[in-house]
Amino acid sequence: DYVCRREAPSVAAIVSPGAPPGSFQKAFFGKREVAIPVYSSTAAAAAAHPHADVFINFASFRSAFASSWEATQVPTIRTIVIIAEGVPERQTKQLIAEAAAKNKRIIGPATVGGVQAGAFKIG
Repeated sequence: DYVCRREAPSVAAIVSPGAPPGSFQKAFFGKREVAIPVYSSTAAAAAAHPHADVFINFASFRSAFASSWEATQVPTIRTIVIIAEGVPERQTKQLIAEAAAKNKRIIGPATVGGVQAGAFKIG
């Protein structure tokens, strides 16, 4: 975000199951330190940040399906990016079908992200 010359970070929240209420993660945005809120569920993060519409999933292949499926159930999330490699083909097909039925997009699994000049950079 900083390298793209955004005025503010585009990361709205971090989801970490079991995170205590009111948690945050410190990160640097250029020379400035920012606090990114941490939530224990995707639903809680989406409720607190309804404008966030991209879910980037850094979970391992063991939990990528469950957390990505949870993201497909959140109405405000439009795009789900799955970084994990090794997600079983059957589960991938289930995610793609669920996303299509809800007019959402899946990027991945096993992706390093995506770039479109002047528009976005994810992953």
